[in-house]
Amino acid sequence: MKKWFPTVLVVSVLIGGWVYAANQNYFREEEAEKVKLLGIQSDDIQSITIHDPRTDTTEAEASPSSSAQLELKDGVWSMVEPKAYPLNGYTISSWLEALSGADQELVVEETPTDLEKYGLGSSATRLDIKLKDNRTITLTIGGQLPADDARYVQVDSGPVVAVQSETIGNMELTRRDLLDTTPFNLDETNVTSLEWEGEAAAWMLKSAAENGAAERTWTLNGEPIESTDAVSLIGKIKNLSTADDVRKASELKDTVPRFTLSVEQTINGETATDVYRGLTLPAEPNLIYVITPDGQWAYTLQADTLQDAENFPDTLKASDTSPEATGEDSTSSAE
Repeated sequence: MKKWFPTVLVVSVLIGGWVYAANQNYFREEEAEKVKLLGIQSDDIQSITIHDPRTDTTEAEASPSSSAQLELKDGVWSMVEPKAYPLNGYTISSWLEALSGADQELVVEETPTDLEKYGLGSSATRLDIKLKDNRTITLTIGGQLPADDARYVQVDSGPVVAVQSETIGNMELTRRDLLDTTPFNLDETNVTSLEWEGEAAAWMLKSAAENGAAERTWTLNGEPIESTDAVSLIGKIKNLSTADDVRKASELKDTVPRFTLSVEQTINGETATDVYRGLTLPAEPNLIYVITPDGQWAYTLQADTLQDAENFPDTLKASDTSPEATGEDSTSSAE
């Protein structure tokens, strides 16, 4: 036993050393540390100018450089070029987070001499990002890597790096992507009443929350209806979207009233009513311009997209009297 003691001691020391080393991560591969593309926080950004050659420069509103400028003022982001279009606040917030949170995957070329081969030349999308400390960062987004799901990117005049295509998709937004294209600002959970007054119909949709009830009850012109029908209508109106640029309401002349929609909502215990007006131009009878409650903006919608709202009572009545709704067998033969 004594002659084996030195061997056992050596083995014990080696095992102890290996355990210690393992606990200290000596045998683990160091994870590659992600490098932030811009090295900034979203709160650092003061303004962004988008230069996007992909934009159709034949558009009447497009500038020669197809640019759009957004800036932060008094805590609110607004577009200042080409016009003070209304913005989608949620999209703006997500965009800023995407820009500040983007990682670079690898360095493709430290000192590039030919940017065109990476798609980083004159045809590339460029963002000029001004920070609150007056620094400016130029972010240029180029072409696709040949064998990877990534795009070439350059920050200022630095190296060409690779950034995941999914990340680029969240960063490379156009002017139109950032616009608020939905004229009706309402939420199904907040709406307590809708009142439509138009050429073809007039109706009142109203809700009431009964004590202890699992869900609100709804009435249409005083008659009870299914809550699913009411919520479906509100959702359809909420999601109506224009395919055109928003116009200043003051630009519309000689308009004809088409409808008004009064929306009552309760938000944080406070009740507010917004009134939207629908106007048409004699020369464009198939278009309806929805004027926002503040009277500033006009959203262009096709007239037929509003038919579900205007004809809601008739549509509901038709569905209630259909054979499926009444349980009648329309295919049965006469006795």
